[in-house]
Amino acid sequence: MASNENFKDSASKRHLFLALLALVSMPLLPMLMGWYTYLA
Repeated sequence: MASNENFKDSASKRHLFLALLALVSMPLLPMLMGWYTYLA
């Protein structure tokens, strides 16, 4: 594992940010869809 540490830091940070964003937004998606169908 330690021998493969030559990635760029920006790509690693971007993937971490996208993973956190997905973890936060996935539980909120059904709620947003529910509000959309309730208001429509």
